[in-house]
Amino acid sequence: MKLIATVLFLSLGGGFTWAQTAKLDSLDRLIKRATTDTGRINLLNRKVYILSGNDIDAAIKLGKTVIADAKQLEYAQGQIKALTRLANNYSMKGDFTAAKENLLKAEQLLLSLDEQALLSDVYSGYGMMYGMRSKYDSSIFFLDKAIQIGQAINHASLSSYYQNIAIAYQMQSNYSRALTYQQKAMAIAEQTNNASSLAYVLTNMGITYKALRDYGRAQQSFFRAVKAAQTAGIKNVELYAYSNLATLFDTKQEYDLAYRYAIKSAELGKQQGDQGIEAASMSKAAHSMALRTSVARAERFAKAQALAEQAIAVAGLARQPLITYQVHSVMGTLLKMRGDCKAAIPYFEKGFQVLSDSDIYDEQIEASYQSLSDCYEKSGNYRQALLADRKASAIGDSIRNKENIRKTTELTLNYEFDKKQQLERTERLKEAAIANTRQVGLGGGLVLTLLLAGVAYNAYRSKQKANRLLEQQKEEIQRTLTELRTTQTQLIQREKMASLGELTAGIAHEIQNPLNFVNNFAELGAELIEELEQEQQNPERDAQLEQELLGDIRQNLQKIVHHGKRADGIVKSMLEHSRVSTGQKEPTDLNALADEYLRLAYHGLRAKDKLYNATLVTSFDPSLGKIQAVPQDLGRVLLNLLTNAFYATQEKAKQSIAGYQPQVWVSTHAANGNVELRVKDNGTGIPESILTKIYQPFFTTKPTGEGTGLGLSLSYDIITKGHNGEMAVQTEANQFTEMIVRLPIQA
Repeated sequence: MKLIATVLFLSLGGGFTWAQTAKLDSLDRLIKRATTDTGRINLLNRKVYILSGNDIDAAIKLGKTVIADAKQLEYAQGQIKALTRLANNYSMKGDFTAAKENLLKAEQLLLSLDEQALLSDVYSGYGMMYGMRSKYDSSIFFLDKAIQIGQAINHASLSSYYQNIAIAYQMQSNYSRALTYQQKAMAIAEQTNNASSLAYVLTNMGITYKALRDYGRAQQSFFRAVKAAQTAGIKNVELYAYSNLATLFDTKQEYDLAYRYAIKSAELGKQQGDQGIEAASMSKAAHSMALRTSVARAERFAKAQALAEQAIAVAGLARQPLITYQVHSVMGTLLKMRGDCKAAIPYFEKGFQVLSDSDIYDEQIEASYQSLSDCYEKSGNYRQALLADRKASAIGDSIRNKENIRKTTELTLNYEFDKKQQLERTERLKEAAIANTRQVGLGGGLVLTLLLAGVAYNAYRSKQKANRLLEQQKEEIQRTLTELRTTQTQLIQREKMASLGELTAGIAHEIQNPLNFVNNFAELGAELIEELEQEQQNPERDAQLEQELLGDIRQNLQKIVHHGKRADGIVKSMLEHSRVSTGQKEPTDLNALADEYLRLAYHGLRAKDKLYNATLVTSFDPSLGKIQAVPQDLGRVLLNLLTNAFYATQEKAKQSIAGYQPQVWVSTHAANGNVELRVKDNGTGIPESILTKIYQPFFTTKPTGEGTGLGLSLSYDIITKGHNGEMAVQTEANQFTEMIVRLPIQA
């Protein structure tokens, strides 16, 4: 069995570098001499910070006291710091309910404050909590938000944010992204000469090198981490480095060294009150003990099993999914090594059960599934053996093809604008071209008249000259008209493709899951049919087994039909919104339509800009019934307004304004026989000088190539001409824009 590396999430900020080597008694003297209450709270928070790296239980106890004192003093900043640190310590203990409760309290206090540094720490706390729960996609989401703020304000804890997001990528086997962030953290640690931060990053960087099979660099990193941790006086990093040295030496089959470091780590973990690392290290010691050739076989297996049982008991207190998986998997491996596969199976199954909703892609888990498959096969349960083997292969493929799995599947839709609106736009352009032709013709006629009056004595030559001039003018007018038609077609096509692009990525997000289920159940069904065919060719056919296989095949087909219909429903829904409009009004659920296009527009932008994040706020009037409208047309209006809102916040975010967080609000409200739809953003706003031009065809403030200027013009026509409604705008430059659509509920 391959052991999982013990990753080290950072629960501490990077700001108090001096405190990492300060003696607690010296800090206590400073606390007693504090001249202000807020100063005393800040010093107490520093003490909690130091204790968090050496005695988690003591840190939790003191943290609760600090929160109560800060609350009594109405010192919100001190209370938020204490709540966030307490949440991080609860995460380290595996009490995720308590961790989340404290983070929510910190969030509530932040609502009335403009404290970007504290907000980023709260986001980091969520990232750490989800990471400790093995929910790495969620961890990355929150840590990315923390990093964006941290980079904007040059936060002292930015190094820890980088390290924690690296761990999340590491546990998903995305080692290139992990190393990128670890190198950023290393650069900060070296620039600031921060021994504590250096110890953390060296530990986790060693894990990455080990995963890449660069054992020399991995070993060097772990030993450097131990030295840096001892210099900084942070025991938790030291013990994590020892635990990972145990994993490394176990991988290199140096089992005596592996056992020694695992036991050392377990003892330190117990002293620190870190039950997760204690359990993980004991299970590593059990695995290494079972393989030590320097100890008699009977003795080493007895000791190994006792250690594994103890590890399972401690892991139950830690409540960390990855740790629970490892200790049960090690016990299953020990029993398998002793030839007792029947007893091993429940331990493997228990380990995989706790990881059922995690986001881990790791080769150690692949190896454990393969061991479970072997045990099923030796126990005569061939069907379960096949399923476990397929799971192992799937995880292996996920690791080896991680980048391909991460690419979003893009779907192609036949999405066109209303033909009637296209025709109206074309007619307007033709009328403009004809008017231009008349003006040019009149000008030419006037010139000709003057020429004839002035040079009557040379009528013949003048006539020839006039004819040539008219011919040239005719050709020029023809070219102008052709260019206008071509430009009109190109502009409408660009607007059409822009809308298509906004929808595509969002729809891909919606449809990917049912398609994956269909593929998986189809593959399994094919394998079951093959197994049934083999059984039918068996001279001693097992009728009961054949019936079971047929039942499994039937169940798989039913699941394929279910998920196929689910995908079909998504496609039909999208085609309904993208088909050419008939112009016929029908009962339309505006709340559902607005919510759907909000999601699609957001996913569409996120697919193009992975770093973009926005807070989405909806307030839909529950009393609003269905309105008479053309849903395809309203969908286009919504898509345009939402795309503009996200674009405005994206552009403002590029200005690196301290504390800025993109937000988009969508609301509906019914009153006096009308419904009001509002789309608001806190983006760049619209300057007053151009406010009167925004509904004009072809007017746009976007750079060349990014906008056609048709979106708001078409939306305005749809609302005012197609639905007898109104469209208005409220805005303040560089503050906000709010688009307001008013529609009659009944046609």
